[in-house]
Amino acid sequence: MQINLVLIVITVLGLIAKNNSLIISGIVLLAVRFLKAEQVLSIIDNYSVKIGIILIMLGVLTPLATGDLKLEGITENLLNPLAILALVMGVLVTQFTREGLWLMENQPTVTVSLVSGVILGVAFFKGVPSGPLIASGITAVVYKLISLFL
Repeated sequence: MQINLVLIVITVLGLIAKNNSLIISGIVLLAVRFLKAEQVLSIIDNYSVKIGIILIMLGVLTPLATGDLKLEGITENLLNPLAILALVMGVLVTQFTREGLWLMENQPTVTVSLVSGVILGVAFFKGVPSGPLIASGITAVVYKLISLFL
């Protein structure tokens, strides 16, 4: 019953913040719980992050496939300081994501705090809910750095 209440609160926060991702996620999970479709929850748990990453990559790469992103200017653009910074950040984020997956697998209790932070960020600060893995990764890296000095 408490889990349903939390999912209702998440859905309401989504409505207040006018964030479709929170609304849809809350409603889908509530529906699956009310239908007692535990197998569906297991599938969502096991595959949603991988599917989400694939969907994000599809969204990012589609302009290349449609021709909206021209290859001609890419090589010159790679020498631009912003492009170099973006390249470095892209590499760092993949490393944060790797660390985040490790943290979520090895310290699953931290997931509640990460998800709560993402929900708060989306609901009250107009954030975009793509961050649990990156937030987890940054948490893991900061935790490891702090552990070195303590």
